[in-house]
Amino acid sequence: MFMRDLRLGASGYLRAFGFAMRHGMVWMFFVPVLLFAALVYVFFMLLNGPVHELSQWLAQWLEIPMADADPSFWASIKDFVNGAREAVTTVVLQVAILYLLFKINKYLVLILLSPLLAYASERTEEVLTGRTYTFSWGQLLKDAFRGALIACRNGFLELGLSVGIWVLTLFVPVLAPLSALALFALSSYFYGFSMVDYVFERRRMRIGESVRAVNERKGIVLANGALFNLVMKLPLFGVMFGPAMAAIGASIALVEQEQRNAVQGSKWPPPAQLH
Repeated sequence: MFMRDLRLGASGYLRAFGFAMRHGMVWMFFVPVLLFAALVYVFFMLLNGPVHELSQWLAQWLEIPMADADPSFWASIKDFVNGAREAVTTVVLQVAILYLLFKINKYLVLILLSPLLAYASERTEEVLTGRTYTFSWGQLLKDAFRGALIACRNGFLELGLSVGIWVLTLFVPVLAPLSALALFALSSYFYGFSMVDYVFERRRMRIGESVRAVNERKGIVLANGALFNLVMKLPLFGVMFGPAMAAIGASIALVEQEQRNAVQGSKWPPPAQLH
């Protein structure tokens, strides 16, 4: 079941671009670019100084000299294999700061894009099923608020778990490769969660019910989130195509799963949850 759902989630994401091209949804790829450009400018102006000061404070707190203040820093890096713990700790701290800021930035994009992603998910289901949803600004804003709420929830959970992983890596540097895999899987799960929840919102599921539904479909969620995660790492291309493709791909995968379950006699989702 997990592997089948994993393939279904990946297939939905990979078909999302062609689906958008065929059904007049291409304009959705340009909205995130404008938003991301504005966010990059704001973050650059506001966080450039504070990030440097925070790095200095952390280094002083741990009694580790700053990289730019110690001419022997690169020599310490070369001595890493011989146990240069101070250099390793400095690198871990600096990368952790950049990682956390990057996570906040990506979740901010998801929160601000909630109206677009809610509409992309709904429009995809309408095309696939013929089930129409009466357009309402009130309902769209409600769906967008739900999406933003889920993104905030997932963002805080991911940040908390990520900090725990980073702290563990700080004290046990040899776990760094496993930590990187764990962080990628963690972020993929939460990204996929955000995308499939747009469908569950239309099923009128509460957040607790959505959490259970997500955990029953980990394959779809992880595949969608992992591909979204990978695409988002590509400069410009990622922020342009990643979010909308993830929302569209999640709808494709879940609708096809519903149709498959209906053929097999499954009772999910309950008819009372459809509208």
